[in-house]
Amino acid sequence: MTGDGGYRPDPGRLLRPFAVAAAGADDAGLDMLSLVVATRPPADADHLLPEREAALSWCTRPRTIVELAARLQLPIRMAKLLVAGMIADGSMRHCRPSVSGAAVGEDVLRAVLEGLRAL
Repeated sequence: MTGDGGYRPDPGRLLRPFAVAAAGADDAGLDMLSLVVATRPPADADHLLPEREAALSWCTRPRTIVELAARLQLPIRMAKLLVAGMIADGSMRHCRPSVSGAAVGEDVLRAVLEGLRAL
């Protein structure tokens, strides 16, 4: 409010990053190296939730939570909560690799290293 009774909205971002995820949401046991993939393209209503829209657009192939957090410029905890909500509503799924644990660990470490280099 201004002194003359008029309202002037803040031109900056209206919601802080921690307001992106639903209150009381559970991260569904995801960790920062969990692989997730979108199960659908962004819909018309997703433009109202820009972080969801960006996550759906970018996760057309499996991505780690840490990569997604860096891409969306969100804290990892908020990215985990966002993804958990999207898994719950069917917009994303958690990828469970079918190869041996040693090969998965090496692939994930390479992906994280490439992501860090890209920053």
